[in-house]
Amino acid sequence: MNPSRLIPLALLALTACVSTAPRIAIPSAATANCESRSVKQTAIGSIVASTDDMVREGTYPGDAVLRKLVMSGGGVFAYWKNQPLLVPRTAKSLGSTERYLTLTRAVITNQVNVAEHWRPIWLTFAMPKGPVTVLERAYDIQDVCIEGQRDV
Repeated sequence: MNPSRLIPLALLALTACVSTAPRIAIPSAATANCESRSVKQTAIGSIVASTDDMVREGTYPGDAVLRKLVMSGGGVFAYWKNQPLLVPRTAKSLGSTERYLTLTRAVITNQVNVAEHWRPIWLTFAMPKGPVTVLERAYDIQDVCIEGQRDV
């Protein structure tokens, strides 16, 4: 067999392996407590991408409670205008037949379960009847702030 005939097949196979899922964009806005440091935008996307796609038991405590938690212990409120997120199990839990939901906000605190290597994350999705906020677990436990001093 001529090896040059295998090259097109190999390229076709590699193309099939490439993910077509939309990347998580840098948030359009973020409110964080990073003291004298800056919020690490790429960390936000990485943390959101690490969720387990499973709605957890929990009632959203409200923005005021979570802002206080973010301001005292670190974290971020991140906002997107129209971020598709592949969460088929979450969508099903919310009564949607779609595989992607539109993420509009993530609330990430620096409260981490170090022993089990996860953190709670509140995700808000745009749904036909209005925004819905759910609790999930994220397995990327990096700090949302850049180490070192912020340039002023």
